[in-house]
Amino acid sequence: MTKEMTLVSVGIDVGTTTTQLVISKLTLVNVMPGSQVPKVEISHKSISYMGNVHFTPFEDRQHVDGVALREIIAKEYEKAGVKPEQIDTGAIIITGETAKKENASEIIHALADYAGDFVVATAGPDLESVIAGKGSGAEALSKRLHACIANIDIGGGTTNIAYFDRGKCIGTACINVGGRLLEVDPISHRLNYISNTGRLIMNHCYPDTSEIQSREELTVIKGCLRSMVECVERVIFQEPLLDQDRPIVMTNLLPHVRLDGVVFSGGVAKYIYLPGIEEWWIHGDVGPLLAEVFLESRIYSSFPVHEGSETIHATVLGAGAHTVNVSGSTITISKHALPLRNVPAVYPELMASGNFSWLKAADNYTDSLYHTVALIVPPLPNTDFLTILTLADTLASELPLIKGAPKVIIAQQDIAKVLGQMLKRLMPSIQLVCLDGIELKFGDFLDIAKPLPYQDAVPVIVKTLVFAR
Repeated sequence: MTKEMTLVSVGIDVGTTTTQLVISKLTLVNVMPGSQVPKVEISHKSISYMGNVHFTPFEDRQHVDGVALREIIAKEYEKAGVKPEQIDTGAIIITGETAKKENASEIIHALADYAGDFVVATAGPDLESVIAGKGSGAEALSKRLHACIANIDIGGGTTNIAYFDRGKCIGTACINVGGRLLEVDPISHRLNYISNTGRLIMNHCYPDTSEIQSREELTVIKGCLRSMVECVERVIFQEPLLDQDRPIVMTNLLPHVRLDGVVFSGGVAKYIYLPGIEEWWIHGDVGPLLAEVFLESRIYSSFPVHEGSETIHATVLGAGAHTVNVSGSTITISKHALPLRNVPAVYPELMASGNFSWLKAADNYTDSLYHTVALIVPPLPNTDFLTILTLADTLASELPLIKGAPKVIIAQQDIAKVLGQMLKRLMPSIQLVCLDGIELKFGDFLDIAKPLPYQDAVPVIVKTLVFAR
């Protein structure tokens, strides 16, 4: 490939409270220019446009307003001086309570189609935790300090936690704790909406409704927020969850490790780092009060607290600048096979014969949402000619039985070129995308963009596509 090239990447974060867009430039460079096998890496990331923070539009409590959302994005593109066709890659993240709305899935897919050819639609608490930690600077901080840092991203509907150990994410959690689970009237300062999660917490804290009526409303609100933060504490300190925690802990994949520090991000974090706001009702929610309770928590007093480079912009920055991977360079791609979007990674089972089979796993993705699947080739004991030939024979016998085109294969070792060529010989008419150099885990989905110049490599986004109901 040429020495250097630039991709334009967009990040759009549609959250419980706010929606924001950021446009980044990613510089790709061949780090092994003298060798026969080029190795393409992202060498530099810069923000070229940071959009305004908009309130996420809703038609009603259960439906995101797709038309208004599209208008927000269109105006931001106009301000940035960028047309959708100029966008090379990126991510739309729909997060928190918004991901649970009835039309979230269709809205985000429609937005992805509008926002640019290679922009992806992603949602999932684990992915959100990771990219918020990248955007806030917690990942870079853990690398710089050779430490284990927790990023705690507190938004309107959820608190997303990611642990970074020396620059690598080692675990995530997502808890239904956020500043907009209880909404207030900005004039009377009284509660005017309680979400389902907020109602569960309130019923636990005040099982006797007469107790709520007899207490001052601010006392009731703070009691609920304290209960929420205590749940976050139990997750962070690896303590047994209580019965009242189970409905609000969505995922918890945090390892038992000693933390060296924490970073707070998200809209609520602003009030952790700048406490003392008297007009706590300013946003029509309880975000500033939730920040107060976090300041009084064991989390705040037990660990060194580092200020991240971003608070409210953390997720959108992570989405815009940190989600793109680049494939290996020795790959096989049929003409016109790319781009592809939302391709599920399918892992094989090991048969008694010692061969892999993808048939059973691929059957889980037969509905019309998935145009094709990506068959993952796990690490092989060796990569000699005979082993790859046997693998190619197995794939050639199974590929016609697995729905979808083009056929996508992702090898975990550097064998995509030779495996692809063997498959082409065995199945001359096949539309094939055979890649390597991409780190994947069970449950991942892929977006694969068009090849970079000279087909040396392709940009790939690995994501978790989950719409909570």
